[in-house]
Amino acid sequence: MADGEGNSGLTRRQHGLLLAALQEFIATAEPVGSQQLVARHPLGVRAAMVRNLMAELEDAGYLLQPHTSAGRIPTEKAFRYYVDQLIPPPPLAYQDRTQIELHYSVPAGGTTEIIRDTSRLLALMTGQAALVTAPRLEAARLERVTFIRMREREVLAVFVAAAGGVHHRLIDTDTDHAQDELERMAAYLNESLSGRTLEQARVWIEERLSEERANYDRFVRDALMLGGAIARQWLPAEVYVDGSSKVAEQPEFADAARMRELLRALEDKSALLDLLERTLTGERRTMVSIGSESFDGRLAGFSVVAAPYASGAMPLGSVAIVGPVRMDYERVIPLVDYMARRLSRVLAD
Repeated sequence: MADGEGNSGLTRRQHGLLLAALQEFIATAEPVGSQQLVARHPLGVRAAMVRNLMAELEDAGYLLQPHTSAGRIPTEKAFRYYVDQLIPPPPLAYQDRTQIELHYSVPAGGTTEIIRDTSRLLALMTGQAALVTAPRLEAARLERVTFIRMREREVLAVFVAAAGGVHHRLIDTDTDHAQDELERMAAYLNESLSGRTLEQARVWIEERLSEERANYDRFVRDALMLGGAIARQWLPAEVYVDGSSKVAEQPEFADAARMRELLRALEDKSALLDLLERTLTGERRTMVSIGSESFDGRLAGFSVVAAPYASGAMPLGSVAIVGPVRMDYERVIPLVDYMARRLSRVLAD
């Protein structure tokens, strides 16, 4: 890039200085001064020029001076500029990749245990709060469904997912069905729905309900209505959180009020679920939400790096890190991305 302005509006010297200031602030969590940058980074300019460049970056909204006598700290705009330089993610460090591969080389238990272990590993490797959402129920593949008559016009629907896990739904019906009739309905649905995801089952059922046969065959219509009630009643995804206590070691959260704010966000989970759902439909594989970019005010003081894991082309859930805006994105982004890809392969085995 020439010394003139690039696509970002920054000159080559401004770009180099901003990246140096970001690296210093990520490492120290302290305001960065011109002498510090000259001493620690090969910028090729004198301290006086560095001060001028820092003033220019401050005017452009990339740096902020918290006190008159202090150095400067990068703003959210600076971190967004930095992150955009890292997407697509740089290669994962060899030692990080080796640790992940070693972890997954040991036989694990069921899906729930694998998900929990993934959140623990990610928290251990980053020193941040790690989150992994369980596979979305609508993405679960059906192995079989069973209907049990509980009382008049009330049916317990039980479906078993192919990857493990048993789920129950109580369904109110317009007609009182005998148990033998419910068993024949379950057999009819299992013949067509076994191996489909709940989302695929919902689409199949809606298509059958629109056909002429469903208008005159009461048995078929009632079976489809019971199946549709299962496919529509999805629960919010479970979120496994690990490493909340590790975040307390970050300088940003030495303040008790900030720490309580983060813990509330992690405990509530609704804001995080809404945010992580966006990774399943986003244009970019890895999503980075920095500070106030989050649509939920509870997360305005934090950053979230998330990537989806999948079964083939079907997104199942998300892997994420939640931490301070002063996050080591250069390491965290490829780490989260690789962990999500590795989890996809583990669940496919």
